[in-house]
Amino acid sequence: MKTFPKHYLAVVLAAACSTTFADELEEIVVTASPFAKTIEAVNKPVNLLSGADLQNASSSTLGETLNGQLGVSSASFGPGVGLPIIRGQSDNRVKVMQDSVGSMDASAASPDHAVTLEPLLANKIEVLRGPAALRYGSGAIGGVVNVLDNRIPSELPDAITGGVELRNASVNNETVGVGSLNAAAGDFAFHIDGVKRESSDMEIPGYAEKTPQDVATASKGIIPNTDAESKSGTLGVSYISGEDFIGISVNTLDNNYGVPPDGDEHVRIDMHQTRYDLKGELNNPFDGFQKISARLGHNDYEHTEMENGEAGTKFTNNAYEGRIELIHNPLEFFAIDWNGALGVQAAQSTFAAIGEEAFIPKSDISNLGFFIVEETKRGDWTYEIGARGDTQTISPEAGGSISHDSLNLSATTTWHFTQDQQFSVGLAQSQRAPSIEELFANGPHPATGSFLIGDEALNEETSTNLELGYHWHGDKIQFSSNIFYNQVKDFIYAENLNEIIDDLNGYQYTQANATFRGFETEVKIQFHPQWNLRLFSDNVRATLDEGGDLPRITPTRFGGSLDFNVNQWSANISATHAAKQNHAGKDESETDSYNRLDARVDYTFNNAGADYILFAKATNLTNADIRNASSYLREIAPEAGRSVQIGVRVKF
Repeated sequence: MKTFPKHYLAVVLAAACSTTFADELEEIVVTASPFAKTIEAVNKPVNLLSGADLQNASSSTLGETLNGQLGVSSASFGPGVGLPIIRGQSDNRVKVMQDSVGSMDASAASPDHAVTLEPLLANKIEVLRGPAALRYGSGAIGGVVNVLDNRIPSELPDAITGGVELRNASVNNETVGVGSLNAAAGDFAFHIDGVKRESSDMEIPGYAEKTPQDVATASKGIIPNTDAESKSGTLGVSYISGEDFIGISVNTLDNNYGVPPDGDEHVRIDMHQTRYDLKGELNNPFDGFQKISARLGHNDYEHTEMENGEAGTKFTNNAYEGRIELIHNPLEFFAIDWNGALGVQAAQSTFAAIGEEAFIPKSDISNLGFFIVEETKRGDWTYEIGARGDTQTISPEAGGSISHDSLNLSATTTWHFTQDQQFSVGLAQSQRAPSIEELFANGPHPATGSFLIGDEALNEETSTNLELGYHWHGDKIQFSSNIFYNQVKDFIYAENLNEIIDDLNGYQYTQANATFRGFETEVKIQFHPQWNLRLFSDNVRATLDEGGDLPRITPTRFGGSLDFNVNQWSANISATHAAKQNHAGKDESETDSYNRLDARVDYTFNNAGADYILFAKATNLTNADIRNASSYLREIAPEAGRSVQIGVRVKF
């Protein structure tokens, strides 16, 4: 096992990074509802990862961290990339946000581009599915992932707090150091954090290729070119007066990772960003309103795709995004009291792909959206309605501009027919404007082995989603189940042309009507003060209305986990079964079923005023050959083999 160099500890302890040591906060779903509700009071479906659950799930990518949450999987493109998939939808249909402002990177443009948010620096991660995502606009037609952290403090700490974590994983010799520090001086609060990560090529149980043509030269036991190195750091400061605050932060990220090779082509992504954020909240700002909150972010992002050691296409995104939301005092309409929020969200970016193989033209992209959400209660019933209108304009450097308007509408009702049980019905119409690559792509993208062709005549997608949910929250048992039916008119996808263009597979963006339908079910049982059982299952089926299946859809999954807690010890064992995906889509390969077994054990103690957690985590204990249906590279790169991770976490 790799030892920690002295400079590692110096960096970690000096930066005293954050995240896994986020202060224990009340579990309030900020993004799912503007009214500061607990998760039990929010109209489902919403996933929330926080506290120990988030610490135990945190991984090197956002998708891997969330993989296994109800309705959520990961679009793997090697261990350096893991984009979240919600109910079979990802990329431009899942809005990934840093504290309610977009990530503003290039992750939605291509599956080999990593998202720039660091799971290890999160206090909470919220996943919104169905009608709950309406407030976040066109890019949230499939759902929202909101990563919440403490980079801009909203409260004054009573004392200097922080933490340090060191961990090492055997499957790729990944060594990670993370730390944070929070302090106050008068009415000012300060935050500093940092992460440093290094890993080698990833180990697998067999051959990298599913069916190697020449076993003598095929890679076995590892996936070459999957090593990675990254570092990230943040400095934030806030002025805080009572419950009001305003603050700023600056974050830098450097990330260099390899993409599993297809043939002799070795591609690496060399990524850099500097991000600035401004955040503020003011209570009772003026007559008629309870609170105003504002977010503003700017990201100076770039990455270069290194092809066999030489610089290839360079992607840049100079982006701004801001959001203002106001919560008004209760208003009476037709003898009914309504609580509500309204707001505006705007974004402006210059996005470019530069180089001989650039497949997207340099373009200015602007978005503007207005939204309103209203809620009322009548006896045992809660009603919520919402509307949002957006306009998007993309202006390429050469050629005319293309504009699209979109309208999102939602209505949800929840019947609390007992104190512990509720039934909900949600209906939403959402629209998404085509993205820059869907409209203007025209060229090779070696990192994905594809030649992409866009279509400037593409229309907006229109999704009509029906959601039924039941939730029971008792003292010893929790049960929730959701059924959804989502019809998408003019669904945009890259159709395989079955022809080779410039030695690459040709794909043409086109439109067709599609349907997504499925369910999510979970039960949690505390059958002993020290023992907790969780059982779950989820499913999504995605089809084209004219016949055929959409590709890279996660098959039916079911599994369970058992938790044990006594004194200073806690342990967990979990098992997941994924069915065979025999609805792979046109010209796509099927994937076999698999079983995955994971385990974890923690020991907690206190010394000199600090809390220590020693932990060990084992994943894929049976060393199964796992090829995820949602992976773009399932034919040449399976998931990681057996791995044991050990670490120490200190909080003071």
